[in-house]
Amino acid sequence: MDIFLIIGIVCAFGSIIFGYILEGGHLSSLFLLSPSIIVIGGTISAVIITNKISDVISALKALKATFTNAEVKAPDQLIALLTEVAQTCRTEGLLAMEKLLDNPEVNKPNNLTLKLGMIMALEMKSTDEIEEALYADVNAFVAQRQLDIGVWSAAGGYSPTFGIIGTVMGLVHVLGNMEDPDKLVVAIGAAFIATLYGVVFANLLYLPFAGRIKGLLKREQILKEMMISGICMIVNGEPPRVIENKLSIYYQAFPGGLKKYKAGIEK
Repeated sequence: MDIFLIIGIVCAFGSIIFGYILEGGHLSSLFLLSPSIIVIGGTISAVIITNKISDVISALKALKATFTNAEVKAPDQLIALLTEVAQTCRTEGLLAMEKLLDNPEVNKPNNLTLKLGMIMALEMKSTDEIEEALYADVNAFVAQRQLDIGVWSAAGGYSPTFGIIGTVMGLVHVLGNMEDPDKLVVAIGAAFIATLYGVVFANLLYLPFAGRIKGLLKREQILKEMMISGICMIVNGEPPRVIENKLSIYYQAFPGGLKKYKAGIEK
């Protein structure tokens, strides 16, 4: 679990609420049911109308993936796996790669690009053919992730709009009931809560979530490029140590990777 994500969300909402209280505001006035229904319900509905439900579910799964720090260890695990494949092929020949196709690590969803490359290598495809097929696989993966990002970006765009709609609806109700001046002031304040909800949810949740998926996508794309480089070097018969050293270049794209990068190139 990425604890800093939780800390960030708590601090963001906490700072807004704390600042409001410091100005003498009453906490109860920030939590109203009708504006939340208009803003949250309207945003969800608009997102579902804009995107297929399968894309919405995929976007939720992509967000869930950002709640972990799995990408920190991912390059280590991938380099170890590629080194194992290279060592097997160097000692037993390229066709020995076939027995590694049942390896649980190879069959993980994130490593299917590597498995495709291994299958093509066993079919005696050239490195150019392998690269062409695997980069097509990467492009398809990126396209799907872009749809996931688009779902959250769309939510970030719709949310403020529904906030304004909620405020306008509240003001229409206020202007239709102007008999009591005291109630009028309270009602106007409540009407603007919808705008607050729309802006806050967009800028503290939806758009940051889209940004997190973008960051995850970049690292996932780099991991897939490592797979392509690794399998092509294996097909070309490069030694496992050389492959490990060359792949260590990619460490720089991951948290805490600079030390590993330096250690890798100094081997």
